[in-house]
Amino acid sequence: MRELVMIIGGGIFQVPAIIEAKKMGYDVLVVDIDNNAPGFKIADFAEYISTKDLKNCISCARAYSKTNSLKAVLTVGTDVSYTVASVAEALGLPGISPEVALRATNKYLMRCRLAECGISCPKFFIANELDEALEKAKLLTYPLVIKPVDNMGARGVRRIDNDGQLRESFSKSISYSGNYSESAVILEEYMGGDEISMDTIVDECGFIHLLTVADRHINFPPYFIETGHTIPSKLPKMAIMNAFDVMKQAVRAVGINLGAAKVDMKITPKGPMICELTARLSGGFHSQYTDPLATGMSSIKAALDIALGKPLDINDITPKFSHAAIERALIPSPGKIVSIEGVDEARKIDGIFDVFITSKVGDIIVPLTSNIGKAGHIIAYGTTIDRAEAAYNKAIDIIKIKTVSEMALAEQR
Repeated sequence: MRELVMIIGGGIFQVPAIIEAKKMGYDVLVVDIDNNAPGFKIADFAEYISTKDLKNCISCARAYSKTNSLKAVLTVGTDVSYTVASVAEALGLPGISPEVALRATNKYLMRCRLAECGISCPKFFIANELDEALEKAKLLTYPLVIKPVDNMGARGVRRIDNDGQLRESFSKSISYSGNYSESAVILEEYMGGDEISMDTIVDECGFIHLLTVADRHINFPPYFIETGHTIPSKLPKMAIMNAFDVMKQAVRAVGINLGAAKVDMKITPKGPMICELTARLSGGFHSQYTDPLATGMSSIKAALDIALGKPLDINDITPKFSHAAIERALIPSPGKIVSIEGVDEARKIDGIFDVFITSKVGDIIVPLTSNIGKAGHIIAYGTTIDRAEAAYNKAIDIIKIKTVSEMALAEQR
């Protein structure tokens, strides 16, 4: 029988995991609702199923198990760990329980567990209706943050400064929730300070290994748009270790005892505070590209080994060097894209790993309110952050994504 790895999601962030599994000698089954998902082009088997459709994902895994030896189920870079855990439990594969995965996906359940265990996180409330949200807001102090109870990519997340803004934002925010649970929003106190993202692996003995720490660059208030990230973090070593201590407490409190865990954290005047905790490796090109470019590590292979029930190979997560790598988003002016130039030339620049263009001529760029809708991304690297940024600056001078506003188009007509 052919040995098979099931990857939940076939998007740009899952492609490196698909490639790695194939390099390890496994056939790969990919499920995704998007029949244009790039992962389908390199998968051995592809099924058009929503990544959040538990019933059909489990049925699919069982069907393939009849003619193949299904060895593992995994995702990276997308919040479907509840689906992964449910498939793993149904087929007796290694992984965390669905209950733990749900706590790592549902922000309210996660916040409740952290609060119960005395772990640093913002004061929070849940609300299902606008009137309830307005009442709960009185128990907090503006500014606060509203976010869907379960989603990613900063969809429906924004800073709220008064009741009027809460009224304006509630319906949009709650519309993004309810993927794995009842629709609701979280209201939480606003946290100031630098933001970091940390990737870890929990090995077969339950030991938590720190992989990489990235500085996240958040802009476009009142929204929380990540315009890029940088490895290594510029934070002092002691601040990073303090943050890692908080993360370890959070990982254990939520119950992630095997596999990957990722956290976004604010370094506030009160100390490190958890923003988000998920049971997977990071997306945003972090675990996929900037991690290996900066360190030489193979974090995705490490996560695959754990999902396969193998012991962690410490060499996979031991840095081979200490370089720098950055990701920066391409965000053109709002309007209709009329031309994209300079991409191939930019890719040839020393220090540019790749340029990912996620839009095309004819697409409409709208003002960003989440991390969805960027036109592309540049991945640069070097022996230092300054050298990586120098390569990026050369590339951004060459890449031209021209847009024309709807008003200008109307005038031309």
